[in-house]
Amino acid sequence: MHAPKISTFDLTAMTHVITGLNTYPVARAERTAHGLHVQRPMPGHPTLAAQEVHVLPDLDLVVTHFTPRPGHPPHSRAYLDMASVQAAGTVWTVRDLYLDVIVQPDGVPVLVDEDEYAEAVLEGHLTPEEQRRALRSAARVVNGLFTYGNDLEAWLTSLDVHLEWWNARDSTLPR
Repeated sequence: MHAPKISTFDLTAMTHVITGLNTYPVARAERTAHGLHVQRPMPGHPTLAAQEVHVLPDLDLVVTHFTPRPGHPPHSRAYLDMASVQAAGTVWTVRDLYLDVIVQPDGVPVLVDEDEYAEAVLEGHLTPEEQRRALRSAARVVNGLFTYGNDLEAWLTSLDVHLEWWNARDSTLPR
């Protein structure tokens, strides 16, 4: 089992570093009332052109919208990572907590990577507090989506979290 993925968003350098992988240029970034909003291209990816990310520390959540390359169907309406977030000045560090929820193109949410989470717990990659945070966040997401008819924006609005999507003309944006 791999150690948790750590992503660092540096607003001064305008970079997104994924530990052990690469450093990517950030096209646009701004702090929001609820966290951080970042957009970056995905050079070299065969099916995805860009990603737009909302980091929501109070919810232990990262909401990502992937923009597909022309001729490729949307991967999902949204990809939700359970994560712990630390902000220090202009540097935001996101530690993946393994559990994810994919809101599929048809709007149905699916909890994924439970096997990775269980293995990470057994191998000691997550502290007891991180384990609890991951489970609480995943339950909050699934219950919220269920309560609001799988409408991500409606659920987040009920929490007074309003996400703006810069690529508003894209028909695959979360609904």
